[in-house]
Amino acid sequence: MKIAIYPFSADPITYGHIDIIERAAHTFDRVIAAIGINPTKEYLFTKEERLQMATKALQHLPNVVVDTYDGLLADFARTAGTNVIIRGVRNTNDFNYEWMIYQINESIDDKMETFFMPCKKNKESISSSKAKEVWQNKGDLSALVPIPVIEMFNSRRA
Repeated sequence: MKIAIYPFSADPITYGHIDIIERAAHTFDRVIAAIGINPTKEYLFTKEERLQMATKALQHLPNVVVDTYDGLLADFARTAGTNVIIRGVRNTNDFNYEWMIYQINESIDDKMETFFMPCKKNKESISSSKAKEVWQNKGDLSALVPIPVIEMFNSRRA
């Protein structure tokens, strides 16, 4: 069984993330959508909220599981029994950042394999930060995030 990990912050999960995860799910036997915890980053949603939103948004994919991890991605991957990492890229800026992450992971464990997956053209402007910006300005989120995420955003306004 070939297992791949798609690491992301999921703050919140967007249609861009879902697109990459769906495509990975068609390629690999099992995909772990792994919500990372970065101690230097400030999150709008708690780890539990991000896990809940991602689980609901990905429930249509039977070979995808959602999990969280602390620490190094390479350590999490080894614990999960895989050496395959999927990274989504929207543009050259994303690629440069993801290349740096690849080099770090490879220096930690040279058995790690990273697959860069470009986003679909209609998803290249979707990001978690853009979704938060639209929400802060009371805009329509429906083209950026699924209903469970919109509901979580709306609960913040209540």
